[in-house]
Amino acid sequence: MASINDASADRYELREFHPGTDDQGAPDSRTKPWMDAVGLGFHEPTESDEAAARMVAHMVADQETFLGVYVRQPAPGSVDETWPAGTFTWFRKALSWGDGTAIDTQAVSAVTVRPTERRRGVLRRMMTHALERGVAEGYAMASLTASEGTIYRRFGFGCAIRERAVRVRRARALPFLAPTTGVVTMVPTRWLADGVGRDVFDRFHARTPGSMVRNTGTWPIVFGEIGRDGQKAKDVRAAVHRPDGSDEVDGYVTWRVVEGKTGEDTRVEVVDLVYVTDEAYLSLWEFLLSIDLNDVVVYDRSRLDDPIVAAVADNRAFDVDHEEDHVWLRVLDVAAVLESRPYAVDGSLTLAVTDALGHASGTYRLDVREARGTVTRLADDADAAGSDIALDVADLGAVLIGSVSPQTLAAAGLLRAADEAAPVLLRAMLTPPRTPHGVTYF
Repeated sequence: MASINDASADRYELREFHPGTDDQGAPDSRTKPWMDAVGLGFHEPTESDEAAARMVAHMVADQETFLGVYVRQPAPGSVDETWPAGTFTWFRKALSWGDGTAIDTQAVSAVTVRPTERRRGVLRRMMTHALERGVAEGYAMASLTASEGTIYRRFGFGCAIRERAVRVRRARALPFLAPTTGVVTMVPTRWLADGVGRDVFDRFHARTPGSMVRNTGTWPIVFGEIGRDGQKAKDVRAAVHRPDGSDEVDGYVTWRVVEGKTGEDTRVEVVDLVYVTDEAYLSLWEFLLSIDLNDVVVYDRSRLDDPIVAAVADNRAFDVDHEEDHVWLRVLDVAAVLESRPYAVDGSLTLAVTDALGHASGTYRLDVREARGTVTRLADDADAAGSDIALDVADLGAVLIGSVSPQTLAAAGLLRAADEAAPVLLRAMLTPPRTPHGVTYF
């Protein structure tokens, strides 16, 4: 691995450290400036002392590893005297394959570069170092959710899941075309946070391809304990679903009602919606659409094949406000990743994988028998001519969960195959047991 402070970057010093606290529980002298730099990068207000202490406690609990790029000779009076010009963190986060198995990923977050330091190689330096460290720590794959969609492909990340922000107009949605089942009851948010909600999420995670475990700091927000401003929430409500004749909770939703300004809709904003069954999902949506004194229900974690479109009385009541990338994956060890996941059909394919950073480059044969795969590395370089499929590591990450079709990438010129049957077979092999769905940002 290259030196953490190589001679080619005389302007900067790269420092790796773990977040820490002082004897009062506040962020220590290295951690606080790093957190302030992240806040600047994402245009967030300065955190209160209480909020900063809570945040650093969550970061410590998640065992994060921080990177900071520091200007070696800061201008007098500038924030560069204490703040890093670039920030980056990673930590362990499991991604579910949807059959009860998962793979640990090197989850990347808090990536910022100060505007004064753009186009100086700061992000490349942090990313290159982090991925090298990820390989050394035994990660087979890295992951992230992005605030911008054009940054990460050049580092080998491919968008594996997309999601939609949607709104459903109450007046035209009910009744559903088919009756729902089970019982929905409202509960205190505190009761949901006392273990019930996490149990539901664990079961959702185990059965949902592409689901990722949550950061420690996510839970107080989705359970309505902390609001969007970092202060105690006062406007979040909760409800749960139980199957008929059962006391077991198999779905929950938290939400808030936001009054519209003059001429605007009053809306129910979904904070979190987690479900173990389709029945729970439909019933919780029916409940949300039954809340009086509002016009629409808005939800920004809708999957692309959301069954609500088919369920509502008038499908024009369902509108897509926005669609964007969600989970990005970066393969570091091709064999380990492909051997960790289940497959839908048997078959054999040879894959030529290119990787500008070198971690995954090579030619591999994937043999699938009885839903499991074995991988043989045939060459250290990508032999496109001697393979069934040739693709970049970013596109391997994109198709990995089964949400993105290899045939689509072939049509886009990103995946090359000598025989058009090869992408069809790869798609069939990668077909997931259920629709990939991520409800976790990090």
